[in-house]
Amino acid sequence: MAIGRTLAAARERAGLSVEEVAAATRIRRTLVANIENDDFSGCGGDFYARGHLRTIAATVGLDPAPLLAEFDAGRPDTAPPRASAVFESETAARPPRSGPNWSVAMALALVLVLGYGITSVLTGGPDRRASDGVTGAGRGTGSATAGVSPSSSPSPAPTNSAVARAPRDKVTVVLRARGTSWVRVTNASGRELFQGLVADRSVTFTDRSLVRLVIGNAGAVSLTVNGRPLGAPGKAGQVARVQFTPLDPAAG
Repeated sequence: MAIGRTLAAARERAGLSVEEVAAATRIRRTLVANIENDDFSGCGGDFYARGHLRTIAATVGLDPAPLLAEFDAGRPDTAPPRASAVFESETAARPPRSGPNWSVAMALALVLVLGYGITSVLTGGPDRRASDGVTGAGRGTGSATAGVSPSSSPSPAPTNSAVARAPRDKVTVVLRARGTSWVRVTNASGRELFQGLVADRSVTFTDRSLVRLVIGNAGAVSLTVNGRPLGAPGKAGQVARVQFTPLDPAAG
């Protein structure tokens, strides 16, 4: 059975490590390595093994159908599936729920009511502030009126061309997936913005200076950068490494 060697070769062509495939698929690194050695004993049964094959194949840019057919043709019966032994935990342990503490809530409400009453007595209430005529709006109106000249005219509004020429303060990349591809996105400082599989949907990434992408299946996605469509960054199964700034794409 050459399934494992086929997956390993495709992963190497895609420029991915075993750790990167494990992170993208949420399959344990040791299990990914075992599958590349045609060892499916840790999958927990044929049902989960077929699911792992399908996910890993899509991540490294392979069509999973021939691999699944080869797997089904040569597999004996295996033990019942055990999901807890295969997948990583995706949710942290949650503390037991407890009911609302009504005593604390009532005490806080009482403190707020008493505080408001004391403040109203000391300041003379909202009516005194209104009658004094010292609101922020009143003072602002007086100073603004004194500075207006009858002969002054308003400045002309900026034209659309002037707005278009204004420099961008960020870069925006929209990735539309027509199939399935593994994608990793970082910014100029190396901070990871996204990592995982994208399938039949659109995702948007924004940064002030730079968006860098590693795309495992370049032919399955198209990119729009700062509002301009650029199309697919490569062919099906090809790994694309691209980056964009607020000035991209260049004019012309």
